Amino acid sequence: METWKKQGPGASLGTLQPFEEPAAGSSSGQSYKLTVSSEVGPVEYAMKLHDPPGEMYSFVPPQADSQSDELRLEGKIQAKGDLNATQLNVNYKNLVRGRQENAAVRPELQAISHPEELELGGVTHRLQKQGELNRQARDVKKRKEDRAERRANEAKRVKRLTKEELRDLVFEKFEAKRYWHKTDLANALGQKPNELGPILDELCDRIKFGAHKQEYELKAQFGGQGAA
Repeated sequence: METWKKQGPGASLGTLQPFEEPAAGSSSGQSYKLTVSSEVGPVEYAMKLHDPPGEMYSFVPPQADSQSDELRLEGKIQAKGDLNATQLNVNYKNLVRGRQENAAVRPELQAISHPEELELGGVTHRLQKQGELNRQARDVKKRKEDRAERRANEAKRVKRLTKEELRDLVFEKFEAKRYWHKTDLANALGQKPNELGPILDELCDRIKFGAHKQEYELKAQFGGQGAA
């Protein structure tokens, strides 16, 4: 195809000759041998024409200077063909392999060697998009690090109290307020909820029903009014 594109108007693109298949392998359709020129010399193809599976038509897209944007009917397809290379030399195989490798190159991984290339082919847009993704990733990492640092600082600020000191503080809080949720009381005392749990189990009843469900109240023996 690359060689054909380089040919001028009226240039010969190849030779097409009828080809008769052996009787044992004969099948419906017309067979031809197509010989075309290429960068590494002539290449032969076996071409087989069959009737199309149904009515098929060819359409031509509008030209750049056309006043209409509608497709133009070019004609009806009379035959459907299969084209297969028959004799490929080493040079032609290497040529095809090189084309496949070039086609596999990812355009988003272009190497930029000159600043002016940044304005070509949408490279600027891709770089900006990748830069935005990198910035978002850095922001996510920074937020995780900040949260970890806050948790570490909060753990350092928690004052370790003896059991008796913690009992006294709990009594003081319940003197000021009848009902407490474990998390709220732990925050008020600057302690961890799991460390406060055993003290609450000892001094308080956990309410199971009503408006104060899941909250704690001092046991009657410690001056509370009992479970509600």
